[in-house]
Amino acid sequence: MDDDSLQSYLDEVRRTHSNGGFLLGRWRAVEYPDVAQWFASRNRLDEYELFRLLFDSDTFREALPALNVPPRLDREAAGLKEQWAGSLMLDGAWAGLIVQGGAYERFRGTAREAKDLAAGAVHALIGDRFEDFRVDVSHEAWTPWFANVAWDHTCVLTDTRNAEITVLCITDTD
Repeated sequence: MDDDSLQSYLDEVRRTHSNGGFLLGRWRAVEYPDVAQWFASRNRLDEYELFRLLFDSDTFREALPALNVPPRLDREAAGLKEQWAGSLMLDGAWAGLIVQGGAYERFRGTAREAKDLAAGAVHALIGDRFEDFRVDVSHEAWTPWFANVAWDHTCVLTDTRNAEITVLCITDTD
């Protein structure tokens, strides 16, 4: 995930959320049970509790130790709510995150420039395979890393074709 477009967007997230920041990770399943594929193919990941399983794993905890994931997670980990057309609108949502900014900083460019930055980041992560991605979002402070104010955001991109998950967490405080 070292694409320049993604890095440019993340640099702007870091600048606009200067009292918080972001955490980003990506994982790919190399082995998984048939039942996981069954739930994924039917877009029923919530019933499988995929996010709780991921966030509770040693692999996730070791990759993002700053997140400080609690030892016991709820069935609906992080309060993630699927956004059905999310992959088609993700660049707009991510542009909005930097335009609105954090507690003290906002995007200094135009809305079009923000949209272009976000579109580049989304393209770096999913290419043009919109139909292969499920987007789930939360605005809950589900770990102590979040500032538990207005700027908490978790976005999970699930690549159903490649069994890959990308997690972006953003927070800020005043």
